[in-house]
Amino acid sequence: MKRLLLLFALTLLLGQLQAQSPKKIKAKGDYVHPATKAVFPLQLGDYHRDGLYSYDKKKENVGGVYESANKQTLLSVYVYPARIGYDSRIHDEYSGLMQELANIHGGIHATSNAVSYQNDGLKINGLRSVFTLSGNNESLTLYECGKWWFKMRITSSDLDTCQMSQLEQTVMDYFVPTNFVKNDPLSVKFDVHVAPAVIDDSLMLCCVLGAIFGELQWVNDNVDSLESVSGFPSLYIEAHMAAIEGFVKAEKDHPELNGGEEIHHQLEQFNKIIENGFLEEYLFDQYFGWLIIPKDMTIDSDAFFEWQMQNPIDVLMGVRAREFMWIIECADSD
Repeated sequence: MKRLLLLFALTLLLGQLQAQSPKKIKAKGDYVHPATKAVFPLQLGDYHRDGLYSYDKKKENVGGVYESANKQTLLSVYVYPARIGYDSRIHDEYSGLMQELANIHGGIHATSNAVSYQNDGLKINGLRSVFTLSGNNESLTLYECGKWWFKMRITSSDLDTCQMSQLEQTVMDYFVPTNFVKNDPLSVKFDVHVAPAVIDDSLMLCCVLGAIFGELQWVNDNVDSLESVSGFPSLYIEAHMAAIEGFVKAEKDHPELNGGEEIHHQLEQFNKIIENGFLEEYLFDQYFGWLIIPKDMTIDSDAFFEWQMQNPIDVLMGVRAREFMWIIECADSD
């Protein structure tokens, strides 16, 4: 751990590039994204480019809109800066995108899952949701690509979810966003930032450091460095399990430390969840299912919700919650 910085100082650094009003890019043929060299073709399979837009002055934030021949399907493809890499980055970004859709449409009911794409030894992870709006099938997919985001949105009145998935695969194979990582990789060394309230409580600090060590140890043992350069591997449920297990273990290893009411409440609830065998379900619920789940792991959400009715859990450890205790940042991403 190189240094401890105040969380709220870091928050100022984590603001994403604010998009301006879109401006149409005049391009008669294929358009090359200046920073990543991604090519937005005039024709993408059966889809014709209907519009090309820039959302910033440097034309780093660019989106292309494609339409099917029968005009029943719209495909939008975006490349835009991600810049600073940190452990909850993809959850934060995707949460914002989904919240924006929910605000526009008065709520949405989506089925979500983690997705991955591999090419030339590199692997990128992402999140994908499918849902129905105004009678159309829709999908929203986001991949973390080093210092860039790659986003796809499909709206269709005639494609089913399987066909949309096939279209997304065609887009991935054309753009090959793993190349963005190859050109702009993140560091696999990390800086740790702990919130002021954590530092002020000796037991909480010990537990948080135990969680950070547990998570980083799992990542080091289980995730290839060629995957980590695309983004901190925060989609793995096992990484979050290792963090909570490290959190509670630290108290057992240091019984001499005292702590405030808050840390004792957290430990009591985490221990109760673990002892009753619901750690996986708890995390799956906290992260809206936006996690990579091993094939041999069973998530029994119904049993967890039934148990929770008799054992209320109010400790948060999910999207935009854990960062109030700690953040792990990719060391050279600023």
